[in-house]
Amino acid sequence: MNAREFEQYQNMNASSKGQSTPAMNAISREEFNARIETIETRMDARVEGVRADIREFLCVQAERDKASERIRLERDKYLDSIALESKEALRQASTVKANVWAATAVQLLGIVAIVIGSYYANQANMYVAIQTTLTAIQAGKDFSVPKPFMLPMLTPPQ
Repeated sequence: MNAREFEQYQNMNASSKGQSTPAMNAISREEFNARIETIETRMDARVEGVRADIREFLCVQAERDKASERIRLERDKYLDSIALESKEALRQASTVKANVWAATAVQLLGIVAIVIGSYYANQANMYVAIQTTLTAIQAGKDFSVPKPFMLPMLTPPQ
């Protein structure tokens, strides 16, 4: 752009600006204050709307917290009942375990009693059998088989 075109552009702008834009009126203090009060009233309404939204949100949150607290209390009751049931089951299981061990001990004592009883019962029978055997052996020693009677042999004549 050369200098001449620049001058024309500035002149066009200045002249067009003055013709199409209305001149600003001077605002009085009362009009200014009224305008500010209007803006303030609108802002107060907006702030009050935001406050109402926040209060509503807090009420909803409080209701939700109450509901979650009720749910938590119900869950805790349920878990407590499960804990009590599991303790009862453990007690019963330990009782069953003790009963099984007691039954096992009784069976082992029964087996030991049977073994000891059979030992002493057989011991008496063994003594009798040994005594009978020894008596038979002794009787066999004392008993001699008689020799057959032999006649003296005569010598044949010659």
